[in-house]
Amino acid sequence: MPVIRFYANLRTLANRPSIKFDSVAFPTLRAVLVELIRRFPEMDSHLIDQHGNLRQDMPIFINGRNPRLHSAGIDSMLGEEDIISMFSPIASGRMNVEVLREE
Repeated sequence: MPVIRFYANLRTLANRPSIKFDSVAFPTLRAVLVELIRRFPEMDSHLIDQHGNLRQDMPIFINGRNPRLHSAGIDSMLGEEDIISMFSPIASGRMNVEVLREE
């Protein structure tokens, strides 16, 4: 069964350090994300953007690798032994610089 490990704020929202998913019922990362949001609705704005895609600032890794670099992206199939690590969304200084330039 794939395991999701939560870190930082996501651990607080899930109220647990990790959770296991049945890879038959939830075969892709997208299916897992949809189920996470169903179980923990407050995670929605942390995980998915307004287009239903994984937020660009959401650090997530499958076995230490960024799924965005895989041709299937978040539709990547999950294996029985996969470990999905999810961290809180991050923000760079880019937005702050853009805001300062507008002022």
